[in-house]
Amino acid sequence: MNPNSRSPSPVPAAPVQESPGIRAAGLINVFNTAIKSTLDKCSYNSFAACFPTTAQYKPDVLDDVRRQLTSQLEHAWKNNFESILAQRNVVQSLNSLDQYIDDARTRKKKAEVEAEGGVVEPPVPPHTLPPSQIYLAHLMPFLEEHSKQLNTQLTDTQTANTELLSTIMAQRAEIEVLVQSLESVIHDLETSAQMMGEEDVQGLSAEIRELESEMKK
Repeated sequence: MNPNSRSPSPVPAAPVQESPGIRAAGLINVFNTAIKSTLDKCSYNSFAACFPTTAQYKPDVLDDVRRQLTSQLEHAWKNNFESILAQRNVVQSLNSLDQYIDDARTRKKKAEVEAEGGVVEPPVPPHTLPPSQIYLAHLMPFLEEHSKQLNTQLTDTQTANTELLSTIMAQRAEIEVLVQSLESVIHDLETSAQMMGEEDVQGLSAEIRELESEMKK
């Protein structure tokens, strides 16, 4: 194997379920069975043997005391056990172990199918890989996710730039239309001014000719 070649990025692990899986449920069942077996040994006869006088004169009271004691013990043991499970993340850890085992079985079946009855080559032990491959195997998922985020941001920026360019082009076209309209209005005003100027000059010339005619008379 080329020490400089990159190993394929590992598939991201599936989310670990919060409810007890196979092994966590098995552990809880074993604990509950152990509690029941222990408390069952504290029967009335065994308890009465420790308090013969009370058992002789107040058997009902003694039985109530035994029931309360066993109930409190069961409640305290279960609370302590649940507290340990929560503090140590036992359920999540055992669920992760279930996932690892299921993943290993799936990989094994896939390798057997791909081998088509041939010899299935065992995977390379991680401790035999060079540090560069182990480093990249842990780093590549982060880099790939970061690359996806950057590509998404780049796509969003390009889309925003395209929309902005379209807006600018539309505004420029609108400005050109307005300029053309203004130029047309100015041209009309200039033409009107010229026509008005010519009429004034012609009227003035007619008045001068009339004055000249009167002066000649």
